[in-house]
Amino acid sequence: MVCVVRGVVFDLDGTLVDTVPLHARSWVEACRRLGLPVPPVEFVYSLMGLRALDIARLLCGGENAEVALRVKNEVYLSLINDARPVSGAPEVLRVLKGRGLLVGVVTSSSRHVALRVLEVTGLLGFIDALVAGDDVGRGKPDPEPLLKLLGLLGLGVGDVVVVGDSRYDVDMARGAGVGTIFFLGEGVFGDPRVISIRELREILRFV
Repeated sequence: MVCVVRGVVFDLDGTLVDTVPLHARSWVEACRRLGLPVPPVEFVYSLMGLRALDIARLLCGGENAEVALRVKNEVYLSLINDARPVSGAPEVLRVLKGRGLLVGVVTSSSRHVALRVLEVTGLLGFIDALVAGDDVGRGKPDPEPLLKLLGLLGLGVGDVVVVGDSRYDVDMARGAGVGTIFFLGEGVFGDPRVISIRELREILRFV
């Protein structure tokens, strides 16, 4: 399969960087520090991909959401030195940039948190534009974050492929009208093609 595209839009956590366990640990610890009921970690994992503030509301209640998010981010940033790129991600980004493609990231994390993890993992220099959870009024699975990113890149929905690891990424891309979606994980969505990050390099090798 050969895709002629002008840009590739990635999710961040779980797609480019192996940070989902760090986020889950941080949410659990934030609830503990605030004296709130500690959620089962499996439930926290099921929320990964939603906007950070929306996760805070679901886990901690609307009245505690902003404080909980602040505490969670403090905990997460204290763990950030353990963050690593997903295996193969730096090589894929290097190839895409070498072929002249634009690279964007849509993440549900707060902007300062996303920038820090991209810096720590050495991926920041590959990224042309970033839209984070606090840059939009509606987060994934709403298409707003993706459409905002496309505006920053100067691209249309027909110019990009979207790569993600959660149903929220898939629903966001579908809602925006993107025709090609690649899903990292087990195939549960039907039409998105299930791949590994390394396969993306081969799929786009002739661009």
